[in-house]
Amino acid sequence: MRKTLYILILLTFGLNLSAQEVVINSEIKIDSTELKITQSDFEFYAYSTLDNRKTDSLIVTIGNVGTSVTAIKIDLTENEKPKVKLTLWSDYGEYDGKNTLDVELEFYELEINATEFKKGDRIMGRVKGKSKMIPNNSGGYQIEFDGEFSHIIGKLMIKKKAEQSFRIIDNE
Repeated sequence: MRKTLYILILLTFGLNLSAQEVVINSEIKIDSTELKITQSDFEFYAYSTLDNRKTDSLIVTIGNVGTSVTAIKIDLTENEKPKVKLTLWSDYGEYDGKNTLDVELEFYELEINATEFKKGDRIMGRVKGKSKMIPNNSGGYQIEFDGEFSHIIGKLMIKKKAEQSFRIIDNE
């Protein structure tokens, strides 16, 4: 019994690791951000990016602008493998009285140009993933995302529509 449980835990852990693919490609060149997000039957796009200004634990966020945000986060904490995370944000306590909900991912693929950045550097890449089931009062739903991003460390890069130019603001 104990041996079977141990094997099941190892298999689960192994399958989880295989669902996370990260590729570093210094040749990748992307000049804009466009991330398609599908939530149930609703499809929308994220064009804006920002970062937390911490080079040792850098997190770059890709999202839309509004009162309810689906944010894809690229976590580049020093000495760790890059990770992709998904956070839902609302301007009221939509998630059991809280404004945010961190959602587990079923899988993700990330291709980026490097893993270490300083202020003024450009991070760019492609990201794709799918959340685990998110429970709600109608049974639940999943979120899928797929697209490209380009961000200058230390800036807020904002646009609401694909045809617009970025409004770039110092993130001080």
